[in-house]
Amino acid sequence: MNGRQAAKLAAKKIEEQEYMLGRYKQDVIDYNACIQGVIAGMSVCGWCEEHEECKLDAKDGSGCAQWWLRYRKEDRADAGEGVPASGAESGT
Repeated sequence: MNGRQAAKLAAKKIEEQEYMLGRYKQDVIDYNACIQGVIAGMSVCGWCEEHEECKLDAKDGSGCAQWWLRYRKEDRADAGEGVPASGAESGT
């Protein structure tokens, strides 16, 4: 491998790492928005990846053990500051 190939490979690796860092950063922002929403009396269900397909009784806002933070897709523009596009329902 010559210097040019090594530089190209390193640039690609840096680009991949920057992408992953951006994804991790967005997860932290979304988790913090979820926590702030729960403190404000909203349900965690609105931030769940399975919210649309959920058939559990816990969907009323009490949450469940299967909860996981929704995955932001590249082509999906979520509404502002980590608030779920579908909107989180009020807890009680």
